[in-house]
Amino acid sequence: MTAELVAMPTHPDDLFRVERFYPFEEGGRRLVFVVDSAAFAELDPPAWALAEQLAGQGRVRRSKLTEKLTEAFGAEEATDTWAAFEQLQILVPTDRPSTRRHTASLPQDPVSSLVLHVSHDCNMRCGYCYADYGRYGSDAGYMDPELAVEHTKKFFDQLGDTRSVSITFFGGEPLMNLDVVYAAHAYAKKRAAQEGRRVGFGLTTNGTLLTRELVEFFEAERFSITVSIDGPPDVNDRLRPIQDGAKSYDVIMTKIAESGLKANARVTLTRKCLDVARIVRHLIAAGFREVGVSPVATGQERFDLAGPDLVRLLDEMRTLADDFVETAKRGEVMPFSNLRTVLEQIAIGDPRPVPCGAGTKLVAADNKGDLYACHRLVGQEQFRMGHVDEGIDPRLRQKILDGMNPGSRAPCEQCWARYLCGGGCHHIAWLHTSQGAAPWTIGDDFCDFLRGWYRLGLQTYARLVDEAPGIVPRLRGTSVGTGCNQTQGQ
Repeated sequence: MTAELVAMPTHPDDLFRVERFYPFEEGGRRLVFVVDSAAFAELDPPAWALAEQLAGQGRVRRSKLTEKLTEAFGAEEATDTWAAFEQLQILVPTDRPSTRRHTASLPQDPVSSLVLHVSHDCNMRCGYCYADYGRYGSDAGYMDPELAVEHTKKFFDQLGDTRSVSITFFGGEPLMNLDVVYAAHAYAKKRAAQEGRRVGFGLTTNGTLLTRELVEFFEAERFSITVSIDGPPDVNDRLRPIQDGAKSYDVIMTKIAESGLKANARVTLTRKCLDVARIVRHLIAAGFREVGVSPVATGQERFDLAGPDLVRLLDEMRTLADDFVETAKRGEVMPFSNLRTVLEQIAIGDPRPVPCGAGTKLVAADNKGDLYACHRLVGQEQFRMGHVDEGIDPRLRQKILDGMNPGSRAPCEQCWARYLCGGGCHHIAWLHTSQGAAPWTIGDDFCDFLRGWYRLGLQTYARLVDEAPGIVPRLRGTSVGTGCNQTQGQ
């Protein structure tokens, strides 16, 4: 009887696991992004050949693949290419733990960012306002100083060992309720000094109520001020009138000039105007320190961007990416915050399982004492996670986090960009899910746009490495923020 021949098992040192990676071509470059580790590199011909061999594989034999590489490119190239893929953590010995990240449950750590809705009222009547002119689906109203201080007190009480915190004043128009801004600021500053913490302050305004006195206070206390403005007069004044119907652009720019404010600009993009390159260039030339744009999110078809609009938006972003590279060649970082933030994230190489700090690091407090996971979703019961009297409710918070977690969404699990975008803005996802129950999932057209945006970011980073390497170190060492990654329009 002849014994059946059985293949000898491959030696463990020869077996490697293939971790999830995304090879792609963009702008004439061959690039690779490693999904779970957020590593990123440009590929030469041997590396591209290896990437093609690894596509769709779960486990591979080093001896077999290096033999093929050696035949095509020589032994030295084969060895170096394999080593590079190990360094990128695309190839991992089978006896090592997987690098895959699991986000089955988001942590309930202390929140480090507080957004105070000090005014649920506004002196402007922007046609696309998601906040119903600052009223958030309810009546106009104002937070009183005592409530603001109590919100701030409860925020500090839960910080634990957290050393750096931020407080943002929001609305509506927060400059309509300055007593509350002063009261909460004074309490937070005193409390931070007593406890050895660092506290940063921010305020988002439409700019129409600015004065020199106010700006002197903001400068002395190192406030970061964001002004909502949509571009040159023909764009801004179309949808951002003052309450009495007057145009707002000249008012805003005059107030900024007279007060001496150095501010960031935040642009809301609607389908009525997608001249993004012209808008950003105009606002940079007007003297804003940073300019950021964000697609509007209202749930209204006449404003929100659909598939063709998002395609055009990405084309406009490509134009601005070219501007960014040309600016970098002159030794400067273009103050276009959308692209700069993405490039910093790529430079750091830090995957993020969620898009922002909503519910995990950020809490929004309203003028009725309620606490919400996000300042865009104030007034929506699905996102309420406590009250100032009791603080954050762990049960409510966990329910919200479970619904927000990209790990609960099938499209995110299969997407190569999920640790770059973190699942996308929760407010947009909620709207795209028809304001229904969790899990909230962003629509396909917007996901396609996000993937295209991050591909552009990766390509632009590769261009900077080649064409303006001196800028690259300035994009490193900056931690990705835990606040909102969607620029805000008022």
